[in-house]
Amino acid sequence: MSSPSQYIADRFPWLTRARAVAGAFGIALLIIFIWPDARVVTDLVIVTAIPGTIGAIVFGLTFWSKARVQIGRRQLRYKAVRQVAGIVALACLPFILMQRASIYLRGPRVVASESPEAYPNMKQWRMRVVVAIAHLEGDDGKQLEGRLRDALADLDRRLSITPIILNRTIAVSGRPQGIAHLDALGAVTDVRVEALIWGGAKGVAQPAVGPLYETMFGSDAQFGGAYLPGDFKLPGLPVDDLCTVLRLIAATQSAEFMQQWDYKFGDALEPLIKQVRAIADDSRKTSGWTADTRARVNLAVGIASSISGIELDSEDSLHTAIAYFQRTQADWTRERDPLEWAMAQQNLGLAQRSLAGQNLQVAPLQAAATAYQNALGVYQSRSDRLDSANMQYALGLTFERIGRHETGVESLRKAEDYYRAAVNGFDARYYPTSWGEAQLNLGNTLRVLAHRDGSTKELEDSIAADQEALKVYHKSSEPIYWASAQGQLAQSLDTLGEMTSNRDDFKQSIALFRQILDGYPRERDPLVWAEVQINLGGALMDLYDLDPDSERNCLEPAARAFRTSLEVLSLEHQPTSWAIAKTGLGNALLSLGENGSDTYYAEQAIDAFKDTLKVYKPDRQPIEWATAKYDMGDALVELGERGAGVRYLEEAVDNYREALTVLSKDKSPDLWGKIQHSLKIALDDLHLRGWKGG
Repeated sequence: MSSPSQYIADRFPWLTRARAVAGAFGIALLIIFIWPDARVVTDLVIVTAIPGTIGAIVFGLTFWSKARVQIGRRQLRYKAVRQVAGIVALACLPFILMQRASIYLRGPRVVASESPEAYPNMKQWRMRVVVAIAHLEGDDGKQLEGRLRDALADLDRRLSITPIILNRTIAVSGRPQGIAHLDALGAVTDVRVEALIWGGAKGVAQPAVGPLYETMFGSDAQFGGAYLPGDFKLPGLPVDDLCTVLRLIAATQSAEFMQQWDYKFGDALEPLIKQVRAIADDSRKTSGWTADTRARVNLAVGIASSISGIELDSEDSLHTAIAYFQRTQADWTRERDPLEWAMAQQNLGLAQRSLAGQNLQVAPLQAAATAYQNALGVYQSRSDRLDSANMQYALGLTFERIGRHETGVESLRKAEDYYRAAVNGFDARYYPTSWGEAQLNLGNTLRVLAHRDGSTKELEDSIAADQEALKVYHKSSEPIYWASAQGQLAQSLDTLGEMTSNRDDFKQSIALFRQILDGYPRERDPLVWAEVQINLGGALMDLYDLDPDSERNCLEPAARAFRTSLEVLSLEHQPTSWAIAKTGLGNALLSLGENGSDTYYAEQAIDAFKDTLKVYKPDRQPIEWATAKYDMGDALVELGERGAGVRYLEEAVDNYREALTVLSKDKSPDLWGKIQHSLKIALDDLHLRGWKGG
């Protein structure tokens, strides 16, 4: 009977020993590439990396004359040593190189294919969020790190989370946390990851495990939206509950990142939120928790509910988020836990602001402003410049939104001040995106103020702010941000042309809008695309208003731009933008019908203006509501002057008078004056027709 080796040699004569070794080596590399974070792969890499590294070092030293002398003194031949060291290095190092290559290819948060297009094609992009778990201090048999990795491994695929094990321990015992934080920041320079989980397993009272921390990398704030504390401390929980909460935290971070890049994740967070809420609402469990643990679990539920509420347009989810943020205040106090309390306050502010975006109420915005101011007070008292700038930027956004609901400029002035403070707080060298966004919003607020005040100085400052933003946004590297800045500049030029009656400003604005739309993929960000279409239509209408006789060719392109934007916008999901597009379309149609013999365009314009009243309400948006009533009156006058009756003219008078009920001559002199003038024309026409009304 032949031996196994003899049997194989007879059966497979082509399979030599060298080929068998090479085949096994190749299969091992393939396994490492496919499963780079598997425990057996990690162990193999560790075992082979050490001798491989030593072999590579020795191989290199054999080319150094002094090293060869030392080798000779040990009665060794340096060429033989070089050969052996080279073989060891070649045999061992490919394993770690293959693992690192696999992690690198899987690891980027967003990987885009090279494209000559002006704007990136999002369909060619893939999302990947990598969460690394370091070896944990006191984790016998690496059981806890394995549980954490397994907990993250089977999350909803829509969230694109990849957990990996980092072959390093970040010591937490016997040294300040700040030193451990710096160690964590430097631990993953060779791996492209979004977050690192590190800490210990036995540093808290059982049955809880911890302390465990999560560190985010790059220019992003930590989980919770704050830069300080520098790491987010995970709640001290028993391992099963900890895994459940960690799944929610990691999923929320991925979802938040996806929102930034306009990726949809649907209801992927909802099952996880439900699981953690069941834990947080179970008094039998929470009664044994520390106050800090309760607050952190409630914070995690609040943030996840807020992100999911934005994704699903759900007011219920946002109300849930607000409730859980408020619950944290029972455990975190400003005196005892100032940074944690401030973190909860800023998340409460964001949820309130998001709620206002859905229900169009002012009250949530006012509540958001209070929460942001509370957080800002903490950060300023601790000389935390970065978090202070974030809160100042958030307050600018909030007061700018409040200003939209007011006829005066008090809230807009506050927004301007907060934006300027944010610009000074962000260092453009390290946080160019945040600095640029603050400049853009400053420019937008100044433009609105200029429109209300009639001040060209504020408009010139607005243009200067837009141009500052363009210093950090370039079409070649940040095309989407560049498009936003260009669009803002174009809007400012349009407003300047309106104030100074300068045709060149209008034409430059129109050219900029068309330059943005040139190659802009509608599917990349349909809402931004629609907003640019609205602004293009508005600029074309402004040019027509300046010189109706020579610019009639602007009307058809303007109407087309407004109609095109309405293919994307909807009353249910984007009510404000939808109403703006409807207003623009109504004005374009009304102008198109002025020189015609039929009433088709005027009737279509009235329908468009009526649609805007589904959004604008006199108690919420008095200026917009009054403007819609004014536009409706003009369209009705157009119809009335084409017939012999008084019906349409009477309706026009009613609309003008209703508009005046929410305006005052002091706060809105221009609009008030225009409506009074149109009302007089309509009344004069009625009286000429024998009308006996008042």
